[in-house]
Amino acid sequence: MDPNLLYDQFWQQLASCNNITAEYLSSLRILVYQSYWQNRFSEPLPWIGAYIALASLFCILAIAADLLHGLKNRKLWFPCKYFTLNAASLTVIAVAIKLPMDLTNQTQTAKLGSLAFMCTMMANLLPSLATMDSKELVTNLIALGVLVITLVVNVCIQISTKAFSYRVDENSFNENGVYAGNAPAFSPKTDDYVMVAIIYVVFLLMLLVLYACTSLAIVKSKQILESKYQSALNDQAQPPGRLTVEKLKQHVRNYWIMAETGSPQFMTACSATTSASGVICALSTIVHLLNMLHTIQSQSTARSDYKWSMTVILIIQYIGVVLGAIAPISRCFAALSFVRIETLSIRTLNSHTRLTN
Repeated sequence: MDPNLLYDQFWQQLASCNNITAEYLSSLRILVYQSYWQNRFSEPLPWIGAYIALASLFCILAIAADLLHGLKNRKLWFPCKYFTLNAASLTVIAVAIKLPMDLTNQTQTAKLGSLAFMCTMMANLLPSLATMDSKELVTNLIALGVLVITLVVNVCIQISTKAFSYRVDENSFNENGVYAGNAPAFSPKTDDYVMVAIIYVVFLLMLLVLYACTSLAIVKSKQILESKYQSALNDQAQPPGRLTVEKLKQHVRNYWIMAETGSPQFMTACSATTSASGVICALSTIVHLLNMLHTIQSQSTARSDYKWSMTVILIIQYIGVVLGAIAPISRCFAALSFVRIETLSIRTLNSHTRLTN
């Protein structure tokens, strides 16, 4: 039988009831109409979720490629070669973090996972600022700032409207998605989700401030390093005189600095802002792991129009958070390693000088 005919018969029978007013019937028609089109508009969301998962996977592959490149070249501060800050990467990142910007999605665990993934990506991208000129640096920093501020504003709106305080309970609906009536449709959440969201907002703003500070320091630092290089080259060009211990120490320092700072990213990797971003990334990873553990133990589920793709997004971004934390944490020790090896070289030189004398 034609579905439209059944639909018309249903409304005719409903209108024939004496205890149903015309006003109530009109309101019911509007609700049914809105529900129908809402379901129609939600049909492509699983494929949009797959698109989000694919964008997240691209970011993870680029991060993994940088890790392999650093290990292969024995650069444990992991320079950014494949995962760098540019227009293409910002576009992919914007797609990967779509969930926290979706005000209609009720899966808060996945939203918090996307926020943690964003913190991890920002910590990984920081050394790539050193490879840009001034104009490119300003452009990319503004684009990143707009993206981060938009994300933070969306999360703050959801916190203020208590979107993180309630969720649609999966147990309230049957297998066909119809409300069963044996459980409340909305289940209150604890304040843990709200606190985690606030923590991630603070982390994102702190990382954005670190980006701004690093950008301001990069141009001047490049000028200082260039002057140091020229000074070292001029010293080597002078006719050799009597080589004293102090001159020999200065030669060692100059050659060591020139050898280790050949990459402009090493200068940024040894900075205090990069170490701070590594600490933030580590804290973000710990918070995300605890949040995932809490979700698994409580076995909390929520309805989502993204359906099966929501689980895929959650797993992929979880892997990205764990894998992406390796490079930022390793960079925290880059400056310490540099100073330690330089000190060891000077001590070795002093010991050799004493033995010679």
